Amino acid sequence: MITVDYVLSGDPLVTRDERSFDLAKTDLTDLCYSCFGGDLTLKIAGVDFSIVTGDGVQMLDFAVGFFGASRSVAKGESVRVDFAGMADEIYLAPAGEKVRVGSNYVEDVAEVRASELSSAGRELLTKLIVELRGKYPALARNKDVKKLAARVNLTL
Repeated sequence: MITVDYVLSGDPLVTRDERSFDLAKTDLTDLCYSCFGGDLTLKIAGVDFSIVTGDGVQMLDFAVGFFGASRSVAKGESVRVDFAGMADEIYLAPAGEKVRVGSNYVEDVAEVRASELSSAGRELLTKLIVELRGKYPALARNKDVKKLAARVNLTL
């Protein structure tokens, strides 16, 4: 079982880049590494991989990385998901029809079905894009965000 969720920051110091960038034109790299800080809840098979740092997780960066990693591991690749500006990493490795999940910040290791991990990655990215589009309407005009949304079958 996977629980993956987030809380976006409302702190003006954390959201300053969202307010200063032209979100309709800013490229995905800048959006991922500079915007949308928050806290992450990630629990897999009873192991808590959450990172609650007071809004320090760049949520778009994590969601994009987690989605991509979940698709890669389903194809049999071992991958890692890192966190922008942090030393923390999550490791995903195929284990038959399951995926072994570990990290460099939690001692325990979890196993989950690859299909469940893939669904969780898609759901997280979809939820985040929908929320960000609502909070920041200019993102609906951003070509990179439109391409990203199309990967999870969303139309902006």
